[in-house]
Amino acid sequence: MSLSDVPKGTNTYIDANIFLFIAFKEKHFEESKDFLKRVHKKEVNGFISIVVLDEVLFKLIQAEASVTFKIPLHATVQFLKKNPDKIQELTKCWNALEKILSLNITILDAPKDFRLVMNICKEYKLMTRDALHVSVMKSNGITHITTGDEDFKGVPGVTVWTPVR
Repeated sequence: MSLSDVPKGTNTYIDANIFLFIAFKEKHFEESKDFLKRVHKKEVNGFISIVVLDEVLFKLIQAEASVTFKIPLHATVQFLKKNPDKIQELTKCWNALEKILSLNITILDAPKDFRLVMNICKEYKLMTRDALHVSVMKSNGITHITTGDEDFKGVPGVTVWTPVR
């Protein structure tokens, strides 16, 4: 089901990859951008967690550091750990995250009991990060997710909206 088909008034959890499609101008750029415009206008109620922000910022820092300091993407974490002052030279990643934070999106807390995440991992055969997203959704009564990740389709009771353009 396409992002453009998410019904008005729907409460939906937004996965990190929707923001990353836009940040990196990837194949689902336009549809993801149009969807976030709908969220910003409150046509659709968007929800994320700190985990989503962490995923997005981590990827943005890596990408910008790779370009800025002319190092391979896989070497950025080690480089920044050895040269922590270089983090202050980055600007695009912070600006991009500020744009996300300025949208009409509600940031939800992760559940305090990690056993819920473990149970979701085992029951629905999800990796930890995806199980954490599902646990946030379940803890907050959210049954829709917008994502580029097909793995959520195996979770009963969750409606998955994906970019298709």
